[in-house]
Amino acid sequence: MITYRQTRKQRIRAQKRKIALKRRRTIIGAAVAGSVAAGLMLGVSQKKAEACGSIYTVKKGDTLYSLAKYFDTSVELLQQVNELPSDQIKAGQQLEVPPHDEAGIYTVKKGDTLFSLAKKYGVTVKDLMTENRLTTESIYIGQALSVPTHAYDPQEGVYVVNPGDTLFNISQRFGISLQELKKANGLKQDMVLIGQKLDIPGEIEVMEAKVVGAADNFTVEFETEGHAIPLKVSYGTAREYQNLAGQTLLVAYKNGALINIQ
Repeated sequence: MITYRQTRKQRIRAQKRKIALKRRRTIIGAAVAGSVAAGLMLGVSQKKAEACGSIYTVKKGDTLYSLAKYFDTSVELLQQVNELPSDQIKAGQQLEVPPHDEAGIYTVKKGDTLFSLAKKYGVTVKDLMTENRLTTESIYIGQALSVPTHAYDPQEGVYVVNPGDTLFNISQRFGISLQELKKANGLKQDMVLIGQKLDIPGEIEVMEAKVVGAADNFTVEFETEGHAIPLKVSYGTAREYQNLAGQTLLVAYKNGALINIQ
């Protein structure tokens, strides 16, 4: 577990590098295994082979969601790169697969925007602009962009409003005053909308932890360094984390309540 004090920015960057390295090793290992066991894992090796050169031929049963998960990208990015009007695809269709970029450098592709890249890499548009000394949000095909290694500003966390949330119960959950929360987000009224993003002010904590699952309707359990850590979530949303069980993620929290996971 990591508590941010004087060196919290350096520690969050180290954690992000560690997770990114694990993911790269997993992807590389899967590719090698697919090549070696081509005769035994025909479907997997076909996918890897056909994705070489960034082109993949859609098979029966494929969905954009399953392909995004398999190739470690996003549905939105697949749609943008291939200029798809919806998330519907069909067998035989050829899709361009966004490549994995090494050494923190990404080459801008057709359809890329700073917003889509920020979402893909878990950073903010401001992070990308600062890292690359950009004065506007305009980018061009072939441009090389340095991708920040941190997931977000370590001095703040971004929380997405869930059904049933109110500004008051959000403030109570994270142990801050209603006025402090409103001031941090420039809010004049107490009303919030589902999907609205809120900056949670003050000291936050970040840990690399495995998702165990829902403990009850308003608690999700994580495990790190052999210890179980329950974190509060919006009432009724805990079950939504079941599909992440077993995954190791970067978890941001405050006052025993989950802010976000990456």
